[in-house]
Amino acid sequence: MPLRSAGLARTAVLLAGLLSARGIACQDLVLRAEFWAESEPVEVLPAEITDTAPKVTFPEEVVRSLLEEGRRVFSGMIWGFEFRYVPYDKARGVAEELEIVPLGEIPWGDPRLGTSQTRLTGTQLRAYLEYRPDPSAAARKAAWDDATFQSAQGRGSAPLAGGREARRTALDQAAKEALRELLRPVEKNKPGEIRGVFAYDASPRIVITGGSYTAVVRIRVKVAEVRRYSVY
Repeated sequence: MPLRSAGLARTAVLLAGLLSARGIACQDLVLRAEFWAESEPVEVLPAEITDTAPKVTFPEEVVRSLLEEGRRVFSGMIWGFEFRYVPYDKARGVAEELEIVPLGEIPWGDPRLGTSQTRLTGTQLRAYLEYRPDPSAAARKAAWDDATFQSAQGRGSAPLAGGREARRTALDQAAKEALRELLRPVEKNKPGEIRGVFAYDASPRIVITGGSYTAVVRIRVKVAEVRRYSVY
């Protein structure tokens, strides 16, 4: 059964009850974090020879990728994700699987998403992005702080050769490692499948190390279902 259809009802039950009491104190929430994108800048010379310094610009796709990553991260902090995780089991011949489905997203072009303090560091375009969620989204963000959610942290990597998509892969790998570390002490017998929800507790950190994008994430997690292997 598809993850979206199988878990949507459970997800609604997990989160809906936490929202009603949190709207009042969340109306002035501002999410703010620094994001960066890698690219060679382009120097655009003035139309006429003057003392004005050349203007440094970046290709549109680089700016768009920076905004897209910010949109995805802030969405992951507000609405979070539904996940389905199948642990690797050598004895049963089961390969590891992780499926992550966003539970909501900031629309592209949302005026609540803005930039500030843009700067160039080497070949990296860096900018602080800000998002001002409406009261409903702010309450959804606050709901992840409820004591029924657990905290976890993980690190994941993906080769630079994968381009901008590798950054997303590194984030998913980091989330998988966080889930694995959280569940290992709890589940003594390796389960067949685990389903639940998680959200970024803060903006993930992505750096370049040894030819790879490396992401570090902190998440808030609630396990909705653990399916164990049948015993005959």
